Amino acid sequence: MASARREKGAAGRPELFAREGEQIGSAEQVLSQEQLAPSAEVDDNDPLQLEHMMGFSGAYRNTVHSIAGNDNVFVKSMGNLLCLENLLDPHDQKLLRGHDMSISAVTVSPSGNFIASGQEGTVRFKGRAAPIFLWDSATGKNLRTLKGLTVKVNTISFSLDERFVCGCGEDCMLYIWDLSTGEVVLSQPFKNPVTTCSFTFQTRGKHYVQYDLVVGYGQVVASGNLSYDPSRVQWNLKMTSFAVPAGGALMRSYSCVGLSPDYGSIYLGTTAGELMVYRRDPPVFRACIPVCTAGLQSVSVLADGSVICGGGDKTLKLLVGDGDMSWELRQECTLDGAVKSVSSMSNGTEVLVTCASSTIYRILIDDFSSNVVGVGHTNAISCISFSKTKDFEAARDGDMTPGTFFATGTKTGELRVWDVADYACLAVTSYPKSGAVLSVAMPDNNTVVSGWEDGFVRCHDSQTLNRQLWYIATAHRGGCTTLTTHIDSTLQYLVTGGGDGAVRVWRLANRELVTQYTEHTKAVAKVVIDHTSPNIVHSVSFDCSVLSYDLKSARRVIAHLVSSGSLCDMTQRRDSENELITCDNQGRLLHWDIDVRDPVIAVQDPTKTALKCIAVSPSGRYVAFAGDDCLLKILEVATDAVLSIGQAHSASVTSVMWTPDERQVISGGEDTCLCVWNFYLGGNV
Repeated sequence: MASARREKGAAGRPELFAREGEQIGSAEQVLSQEQLAPSAEVDDNDPLQLEHMMGFSGAYRNTVHSIAGNDNVFVKSMGNLLCLENLLDPHDQKLLRGHDMSISAVTVSPSGNFIASGQEGTVRFKGRAAPIFLWDSATGKNLRTLKGLTVKVNTISFSLDERFVCGCGEDCMLYIWDLSTGEVVLSQPFKNPVTTCSFTFQTRGKHYVQYDLVVGYGQVVASGNLSYDPSRVQWNLKMTSFAVPAGGALMRSYSCVGLSPDYGSIYLGTTAGELMVYRRDPPVFRACIPVCTAGLQSVSVLADGSVICGGGDKTLKLLVGDGDMSWELRQECTLDGAVKSVSSMSNGTEVLVTCASSTIYRILIDDFSSNVVGVGHTNAISCISFSKTKDFEAARDGDMTPGTFFATGTKTGELRVWDVADYACLAVTSYPKSGAVLSVAMPDNNTVVSGWEDGFVRCHDSQTLNRQLWYIATAHRGGCTTLTTHIDSTLQYLVTGGGDGAVRVWRLANRELVTQYTEHTKAVAKVVIDHTSPNIVHSVSFDCSVLSYDLKSARRVIAHLVSSGSLCDMTQRRDSENELITCDNQGRLLHWDIDVRDPVIAVQDPTKTALKCIAVSPSGRYVAFAGDDCLLKILEVATDAVLSIGQAHSASVTSVMWTPDERQVISGGEDTCLCVWNFYLGGNV
């Protein structure tokens, strides 16, 4: 791919940075807020391209759907992106950009031609607007932006003829838009937020089509009739409550809705775990079937009238009945998490099921046999590490062939190992009682060393993560916030930093404590072993200090201090004087020379938002960094020019790592997503 370097930086953007002390007020040196805002357009000439995205938090119901007419493609939400993914090829992803907050509702039109997605209310502008985007499922093009809702979109539904789309939000409003124009044809308030809504039928009158809807809000379920009034030249929505037995025994909150193939029955799931059966015409209650505990989260009605129910108790059940009062349980299975969505595929033999554990299953209806389609983290990603070598023993003999695995940890104590070749999750383990995984390192493809919030350092076999090879109990008070390893033919050791401000050095062979340094007054943010002199260790702390230690002489070499801000991460250059580079919560990149106390170079991000992570590429020519602005930026070290800005995350980016061949960058954030980026200027390592 051709280079994207132009007169004003990558993709024609103005330079993002100016050196401290230079004039940064001109439009050619500082990006405006509009230029820094995420854009839905993707420049094919940009050297940084999003290759693959992994993650599904399971925070919202029914945000994963199969596409009608295409058994191999499904759509899912990942943060503020919508992803069209091929079930047969994990590399085949089409990412739909437009939302600036997490996507909270997704639906697919009956024909499969359109996708509608709604989001949480934006915090970038006043009013907390929560727009709905209409997409072409074949091309991924954004066709319409439907405005009106605020706070959060709860549910979306297409009319059967795909003329209208209905959206309901946390602001207690219901909107109906004309898809041909994008105009609002009706808006109506309710006493409580609408949690379920669906078009159920349509009839053609003498001149106009009338549409029936079912709406669930609070503890009320009502039938709506949308009709056109030519005398007033407007659409009207008349609501009629369903007839239910007297006494108040059937007061329920509704979570999901399904429709029988003959449009005669409506199936509503409740937060009490029941399937409520209503007749559409006349609107009357028929039956209440207990299905599960912890709420009935999603229902999918098959072509033969049977209903698949997904429960909050991790169960998936197939109910067969007459569509009225007689039902029986035909199949049942237990999954690894609360079911969040169930979507039947157009082949009629399989369903897609997603769980709160972020696992996506492809399940055969006949016997409920399952195949895992995708996995991901369910909580904010706190650390990432790529394997330094393929084999520890070979590294001791001088063979430093780069590894192909990387490990990730989360704030809920989940540790995973991934293969960068096919994005497969190879192993997973968790220690919820130990708190967050604060740091991780992979000395080789076979071992994972991790630091935990309870102060433990654990080493696992990366093949399964079930076998703990060794551990160091209470290595630090306040948690082991950072760690790194050094392995060569003459020296193998482990360096850890903790919330107690201590930096400790351990012999890797027997985990014996060699020495420690306790000069930091706050938690250590990062420890780095010097590239050129393995006996030199550098540490950066939230107390605004950068310290360097000589292990041979067992003393501190130099201390660097800043008067303001909090240093968050550190890396080391591989050119020039091998300076250290730190990032802070004021958006600064500071270069430190071991022979000079003050920073030799200071670069300011004009957004002045916190930078949480930074990493120098293996060749030393580029720096990747990110933070609270959710953008991944690639800086050319020699010129301090930003070559590219990548936008994919919907929350703060907490960790970034280069692959050993410099052709890819892996980033993880608080949105639970992992992003694999291709970088087309790298590779000359």
